[in-house]
Amino acid sequence: MATNTTGSVNADDSEFYGPVVGVNLGTIIYGRPPEEAERQRLVAYLEQVTKSHNTLRVVGVGSSHLTSGIDLASAYMMLAVQGRQRVVRPLTAEETEAYRQQRFVIPKELSADRCLPDHAVIAVDKDAHSGRVSLFRTELATETVLAHPYLVLCGPPGSGKSTFAKHLVWALAQRGLDQMNHHTGLLGWDDHQRLLPVFMPLRTLAGALVGKDLGLTDTPTIGLLLDAVCAHLQTTYGLEQPRELLKAGLDRSRTVLFVFDGLDEVPLEANEHSLDRRSLLTFVRLFATAYAARILITCRSRAWTEEYGQITQWPMVELAPLSGGQMTQFIRTWFPLLHAKGLIEYEAIERYDIQLTQALHDPHRHRLRDMADNPLLLSMMIFVLARKGVLPRDRHSLYDDILKQLLGEWDTTSRNGQNLGLAVGDDRITGDEVRDQVLDRLCYQAHLTATSADGRGRIPSRELQFALMEYFARVNVADPYRAAERCIAYIDQCSGLLQPEDDGRVYAFAHLTLQEQSAGRHLVFSESLDQLLALRRDDRWREPIFLGVGCLTKARLGSAKIEQLLTTLVDSDAYEAREMHQYDWYRDLILAAELGADCDWGLLSGKQIKVERIQRRLRAGLVTLLEDRAHAHAALEYYNGQAMEPALLLVRERQKAAELLAGLGDPRYPVSIEQWHQETKQRSTQFGREGTHYWRFIPAGRYQIGGWDDQEPATTVELQQYWVGRLMVTVEQYRAFIEAGGYTNDAWWTKHGLAWKQRSERTEPWGWNRQTEQEYRNQPVYGVSWYAAVAYCQWLSEQLGPLLPQGYCIRLASEAEWEAAAAATADGQETVQ
Repeated sequence: MATNTTGSVNADDSEFYGPVVGVNLGTIIYGRPPEEAERQRLVAYLEQVTKSHNTLRVVGVGSSHLTSGIDLASAYMMLAVQGRQRVVRPLTAEETEAYRQQRFVIPKELSADRCLPDHAVIAVDKDAHSGRVSLFRTELATETVLAHPYLVLCGPPGSGKSTFAKHLVWALAQRGLDQMNHHTGLLGWDDHQRLLPVFMPLRTLAGALVGKDLGLTDTPTIGLLLDAVCAHLQTTYGLEQPRELLKAGLDRSRTVLFVFDGLDEVPLEANEHSLDRRSLLTFVRLFATAYAARILITCRSRAWTEEYGQITQWPMVELAPLSGGQMTQFIRTWFPLLHAKGLIEYEAIERYDIQLTQALHDPHRHRLRDMADNPLLLSMMIFVLARKGVLPRDRHSLYDDILKQLLGEWDTTSRNGQNLGLAVGDDRITGDEVRDQVLDRLCYQAHLTATSADGRGRIPSRELQFALMEYFARVNVADPYRAAERCIAYIDQCSGLLQPEDDGRVYAFAHLTLQEQSAGRHLVFSESLDQLLALRRDDRWREPIFLGVGCLTKARLGSAKIEQLLTTLVDSDAYEAREMHQYDWYRDLILAAELGADCDWGLLSGKQIKVERIQRRLRAGLVTLLEDRAHAHAALEYYNGQAMEPALLLVRERQKAAELLAGLGDPRYPVSIEQWHQETKQRSTQFGREGTHYWRFIPAGRYQIGGWDDQEPATTVELQQYWVGRLMVTVEQYRAFIEAGGYTNDAWWTKHGLAWKQRSERTEPWGWNRQTEQEYRNQPVYGVSWYAAVAYCQWLSEQLGPLLPQGYCIRLASEAEWEAAAAATADGQETVQ
């Protein structure tokens, strides 16, 4: 972190004496060189912001070496966003010609597995501005923030949302102090660009506004939000006269950046401690309209809905999972940092680096790789490896190892000769026992009513002492009251898992993720199935449910509970009996499929759970969901802003259903030759989209084609009867063709196709590695040339020859045949489908 307090000054015709930091930003804020009192106030604030945000709190090692945390600037790594791209450079003439012939491949040295996102090439396409074929990389989060004055940044738990927000605030504070170096440089920003950073958890803001008349239905009292922010700045950073500084910045367009962290930690419904999420978001949007400030909001992905997007009308972007290059950089940064903190020996740095990197590239440990694209989980892997030398294979086991590490600190005899058992006065008492008998239940209750700024539950010290006293009395510890007091005093000394706050009046878990693990354990082990089902729609309980069910897989009697839960979720009859809506069943099907995948269906099958029966119901239910056309149209209308009751599945939830169905085995299309034979034998001569059969019949006749636009004339064509596949050819179907020798058996290729194949040296479709590495085998294949598509049809015709009608073969449909199949009635008239 920069310690130098000198910098450049761009103020015209002015003289300054002493430290000059803060002048450039002050000039931007005030529209003139700041007066000395103004400058000193600004410098004091920025220095306090820097001090407050310069440390990354580390959870998971359970070592006194890390109680002071890690320097944020040293540990921080750039993050990218999903779905947005930037041009790296246009292709050269030679590369463009290779691309035209489908021979161009991204150089390995520029792959996302080797490079950080600012250099890694992820796509080759035409640049919309220049029209030239160019290399594209992912857009960085810093670039997205700069490009949008109002932005919502989303991501799953542990994806780095809050860390990014705090690092951005820290870097802006340093830049405001004119400290420009490799740590404070923001990728995509010019060195002269400065903003006044204001960081505030939204949970804190919601608490400050509760009980006040915001005027949302009449005339909004926007000043109340400014009052709350000013009070926060004064209390948290000691900023004197905060309103004067903020008003000066707000009077000048886009010079103040409000970073509001953690929308998902604001309750959905208002209570005595907090405003509700919807009202708060509405108020923040009104504030943005009234003032020309910049606003960044962070939120968990699942908590951000179309409704919130309609409230703000602001762009929402999601943080991208870590690429292979980022994972490598992360690992190479963190092991040296742990060595610098005295946690591992120097010679262990390279050994652990190689061990973890190899594990992440092991094809038999793909679940570990899937976990490692999350910064929090990757850091926990590093901590576990540094401590134990081995890595768990699933998320809940990883969290459990972290919790055990922290609890193990309580049981380890310290330098003063104490451990938890000695402190309590009974060596039977261990950290694991205290968690199982006391902390899980308290954590569950705290998670139900979380009121802290970051969503962590706050356990009143009196409740903690009473629960400990009750447990100690139950196991016959001498003098339970004093034993509980000694236990709490020992926890205070150890810190780690439970941390005292508000002068010891309350306790909170060190990290929300660890709280979710314990709350989930209690929910699935100690609460009823009805209670779990009652919480399943609450975003805040989604992760605890997944973690708790994962813990059940390790429990002796857990199999019966898992089977009962999954069976209940997939049972359609139960919803009809309870008079619940079909959409509730759809959501539960997705939840059941996600739970099964998260726990590993193979592992569940080995635990005597009737996996086949559950998966059979899941497949049928997910197909029902995906083929519910009325719901699909309604979901699209809901996505485009139309209010509907009851709440529909979101478009992305429908997409998730399709992805989960791929993992279960999508039954809607044939893959093996036996399946193709079965489907071809069952072809019918009934026109229409209803039914599950693959080949759809189009009768002979005259069909009206075209004429969809006023300027486009319609024409009538005469078609012979034919059958068309109901779905596009999938990656899984095309893989069967490749494995059958599709690119090596010349018999299936036309003369021109063979010449093209030899000239282009193709052995697979363009982008095939990307398509096969994804989990979703039921997605349509792409990158297939016309010649290869003809070869595929020739191959399939050969396999189905005896089963095809006389004179028929498998071939590509003509344009007229596609349109007739997609948008015509049985009598040949156009219809909107």
